[in-house]
Amino acid sequence: MITKPMVVGALVALAGHGVVVGLIIALAVALGGGPQADLDAGGRFAALLVGVAVFTLAQLALAVLCIAVSRRLGSGASSGVAFGWVLGLAASLLYLCGGLSS
Repeated sequence: MITKPMVVGALVALAGHGVVVGLIIALAVALGGGPQADLDAGGRFAALLVGVAVFTLAQLALAVLCIAVSRRLGSGASSGVAFGWVLGLAASLLYLCGGLSS
């Protein structure tokens, strides 16, 4: 049975993923990236390294936040937060890796 704390927990986790993806995109553009960036082989590696590092740190911070929120909202929210975090992680990775386009 889906309860209100589960839905709230999932929405909090999904919103956190939106913030993480927005942060990564803003950071990439601020560091000279974007669709018109001319990157040589070293520049591509540096951009990838920064992106992976920021994404990993942001996901760790989001996981800690999700744990704190689930404790604050009660036991019913834990499964919602976990589901929202996993769903958001999958959607974020799909978006950041170019989606389903070939």
